[in-house]
Amino acid sequence: MRSVPRLIVLLVAVIAGCSRQPEYSQATPEATIATARQMVRDGRAGLLVKLIQSDDDNMKRCLNRLGHTLSHLQELAVELNRKFPDDVRKLREEAAKQTARSGLSGLTQAFTGGRANRRNASGPDAVTSQLTKLFASPFEFLEAEGENLTAIPLDGQTASLLYKGGPIVPGVPLVLKRNARDNLWYFVLPTDLPIFAGYFFKSPDAWRTYTGLVATLDNIVKDLTQDVRDGKVTSLNDTARVAGEKAFTSLPFAIIALDRLTAAERRAQGLAPAVNAGPK
Repeated sequence: MRSVPRLIVLLVAVIAGCSRQPEYSQATPEATIATARQMVRDGRAGLLVKLIQSDDDNMKRCLNRLGHTLSHLQELAVELNRKFPDDVRKLREEAAKQTARSGLSGLTQAFTGGRANRRNASGPDAVTSQLTKLFASPFEFLEAEGENLTAIPLDGQTASLLYKGGPIVPGVPLVLKRNARDNLWYFVLPTDLPIFAGYFFKSPDAWRTYTGLVATLDNIVKDLTQDVRDGKVTSLNDTARVAGEKAFTSLPFAIIALDRLTAAERRAQGLAPAVNAGPK
């Protein structure tokens, strides 16, 4: 009988060990970068948003919804790899060749279609190609080039995020900051840059609108994943085609809401109407 309590303790220990979450560090800028890569490798891309500094509860809600979307994107990629392994393998091999030839610019071209597709960005073939690459490998940059991401200290509370020692996006500084409350390092979205003035807003209404847009995208990805599981799509390109059809019926309402938000916020700030603003 004495062995029964010991057996119970052993079972509890085993169960606890199996359910224990991985340890993810944000003790330094480098640790936060490594954690982002590890989350993707662990199949937990939805946690990436936890590494982003949030200013208030409205932003947190938007980031949480974005986390669900990233998680579902990763699920979609897994399903596509399972259903169309040869197509995905060829796609990733081409991306690897592009990256080997020209680093980050090559990776960008491989997963956006390069200059030719950008010149014809309005064409259905270009859009289909870009969506296909996104769905098949949504975190390709972190997976393929994450080891080339570094951080250089700017002061005791801020570090600049670099790719092979240089800026990731020319003219757009990307930084990590130490949070004074928990002493952890977070990525900072560059929303305060002048280039976003008049186009990105932080009011409660703005965050609700952004959250609604993300929710719409999330629903499209979930529906698409189910279609792949049910065999309703026949190839990677067909997946992108179906995604386009779903977006055509779902996104217009979210885009109208975004246009109305932009118009209202710009009026409140005394700015000129945005180019191509939608219905007011």
